[in-house]
Amino acid sequence: MEAGTIRPSPGGAHGRAVFERPAGSFMTGREDMEELPMNGTRSGSLRPTWRGAQSGAALSYEERRKWFPEPQSRAWPEDDRVTGETWAVILAGGEGTRLRSFTTSREGATTPKQFCRFRDERSLLSVTLDRALRITSPERVLAVVMDAHRRWWEREFDRLPEHNVIAQPRSRGTAVAILQALVEVHGRDRQPRLVVMPCDADVDDEELLLGSISMAQRTAWAFPDDVILLGVVPSHLDCEYGWIVPAANGPASARRVRAFVEKPSLDLARRLARQGGLWNSFIFACHGWALYSLFEEALPELAADYLHRLEQCGGGPAGRALATFDVAERDFGRDVLERDPSRLRLVPVPPCGWTDLGTPARLASWLERHRDAIFWREHELRRLGGGEMPGGAISPA
Repeated sequence: MEAGTIRPSPGGAHGRAVFERPAGSFMTGREDMEELPMNGTRSGSLRPTWRGAQSGAALSYEERRKWFPEPQSRAWPEDDRVTGETWAVILAGGEGTRLRSFTTSREGATTPKQFCRFRDERSLLSVTLDRALRITSPERVLAVVMDAHRRWWEREFDRLPEHNVIAQPRSRGTAVAILQALVEVHGRDRQPRLVVMPCDADVDDEELLLGSISMAQRTAWAFPDDVILLGVVPSHLDCEYGWIVPAANGPASARRVRAFVEKPSLDLARRLARQGGLWNSFIFACHGWALYSLFEEALPELAADYLHRLEQCGGGPAGRALATFDVAERDFGRDVLERDPSRLRLVPVPPCGWTDLGTPARLASWLERHRDAIFWREHELRRLGGGEMPGGAISPA
């Protein structure tokens, strides 16, 4: 394990210690991580005071409670249905730069991938919105997008209330997007349950994925302090995916996360698969309090600074835009999840044809398996080394 110190977590009643890494270091996924039990119980309340590095001001416990009051109950009824109290958050603010060679027209116009139609008449964003509306009602679906992409997403969201669309003036990374959505939800629901979904993947078996999301929600009810990640059981070895390594012990349907590995070598990917490693889908379910605790632990300066700015700007769409305009860009996976996996659990998704369409090579492979996809007709593609014969590589025309 890399050099660092062991310290109690804030308000040590949560019963765990945190490995504190040197400033600027990140978890590579190759360290041997372990949870260090401490005296106390998991059900105690946290009463930290944060300091925003950019604002320089402290956020007192009383100030914090205005935004994130402590849950009145830590337990959820077993028969609770996925209606009314569940919020779905859609992340749709990326630029899709890696796919530009496939999504740029002859005239030079580029469409971000979440607004492209790959399988059928629906864009990736529309597919994700349909999935969210299977989980909860339109009033409880929030989407985080870029204001510069308005011409693509405005019609897509005609099924949502206008105030449920958070349009960022500029991309500040997934951590800022999720924090914005979380604060917005907490302003309307003091004990929300969340499902967070990006819109960058295609799925062959939608029902199987929805069943796994439902399992993650039930796991979040059983472990309200933890964030439940969905990991896809690999159908093949892929060195471009991020992998999640589960702990060796614990229930197979809700194991703790041991480590994250980004873009492993082929040999390492083979070892990870033998150890039960899963592809990171970036879909997760949790209680709002648990998610905010991750920000509180990993990025306290970002959380405090954003809330200070939001309060000064008066809230609302204009206030949100001003509050995030020049905050530091942060990635939720690298800067939040990977810093301390002790509050993460993993629900496996059986092979369902899940494919992250984030790279040209992966898109080309997906297109070879989906010869009837509408993407073939809407983009001028040609096959290399085989004309129209099966097996030829694909490239932009």
